[in-house]
Amino acid sequence: MLLRLTCPECEKDSYSVSVENFKPCPYCGILFSGKYGSEKRDDGRINKEIPFILPYKGQNLEASTINFSKKGLSIKIFGNPSLPVGDVMEFSIGNSLVKTEILWFFNAPEVSMAVTGLKILEGSLNPQEFPGLNISDDRSTES
Repeated sequence: MLLRLTCPECEKDSYSVSVENFKPCPYCGILFSGKYGSEKRDDGRINKEIPFILPYKGQNLEASTINFSKKGLSIKIFGNPSLPVGDVMEFSIGNSLVKTEILWFFNAPEVSMAVTGLKILEGSLNPQEFPGLNISDDRSTES
């Protein structure tokens, strides 16, 4: 049975078989569960959409960051790709090169988009190279 869950951030509806599991909102990317609400991470995130090309297994996928921190990032990928949890990818966003591991993946075919959470294994994203970010506050909400 599918349950309708309303995102606490964008207030749009999505569907899940469990109210307890944390899933990303297919619209804004925030992790939440119907039972526990938004995920609470100690690590501050910078909310910023930065478009980039994600090279993956011979394909160049259009993607955009949702948010990022020192240890990871959330991205949305346009289309209906399938990326297995545990896969490792290297890619560039601006002049920043990162090596990441896929921690979770959610495909939303109804909006032709996927959202994934990535752990940064090597490298980092330099907020100073992206105009419009308030780099004095790690919890910036610029987008």
